[in-house]
Amino acid sequence: MKSLFPKRSWLSAFTLIELLVVIAIIAILAGMLLPALARAKAKGHNAVCLNNLKQMGLGQIMYVTETGKTFPVAYSPSNFWMAVIRRDVPADKIRLCPTAPVPPNRNPSGEAIGTATLAWYGPQKTPIQWNTGFESSYGMNGWMYSPVGEGVQDANKQFSGEASYENPVKTPIFADCNWADSWPLATDPPPRDVGTGGNSAMMQRYCIARHGSTPGAKSIRLAAGDPLPGSINVVFADGHTELVRLEQLWSLAWHRGYRAPAQRPR
Repeated sequence: MKSLFPKRSWLSAFTLIELLVVIAIIAILAGMLLPALARAKAKGHNAVCLNNLKQMGLGQIMYVTETGKTFPVAYSPSNFWMAVIRRDVPADKIRLCPTAPVPPNRNPSGEAIGTATLAWYGPQKTPIQWNTGFESSYGMNGWMYSPVGEGVQDANKQFSGEASYENPVKTPIFADCNWADSWPLATDPPPRDVGTGGNSAMMQRYCIARHGSTPGAKSIRLAAGDPLPGSINVVFADGHTELVRLEQLWSLAWHRGYRAPAQRPR
């Protein structure tokens, strides 16, 4: 018995207008979902980064507790802080933030400063120098080095051990950074680009918009006095980790006798 209703093929099931409406709805849904997925991914990366810094901070705290002193200032691969911390934590596995991996075009015999989206690195095997075999998304607060040894910046500002911490809840140990270490001062101006950070003043190494309101931007150029977007993750001398806005970096207790400026430098 023949059906009273003619069969419709799949091609004739929808008119062109209906197909366009469906495509438009899919595009709208994708436009709504993709930003949410990007935010979820950024939150996941931030959580991993905080956990990395937490472990690194615990490694430094354990070293200080066991030896009674802070890391030595040593510029050789075996005594570099990233090598010293291996005794207590798996530093090789936690030294990269997911937001800032090693550049895919890394020069195996060279070194390069990092950015908000890329890690810094040293030579992989040769030549032999202090950062040979190392790369990281993080940098150590240079004022946390021992006040004795080679390369000491200012012994009066260096932290020698736990007893020398004046405000451990605000004193950074490690943080997102475009280089291995840095010695910030209250008078340091910010960089003109917080996508890359800078190197003409030590605070600029930490001024990278790696997390927060503008995560992952490759270049964010600013005029003098402009608000600084973005944030970095920091682990402090009391062991806690925190997402710190770039604008607030000058309020932290970077070294002994540090006095936060009433207004950050322009």
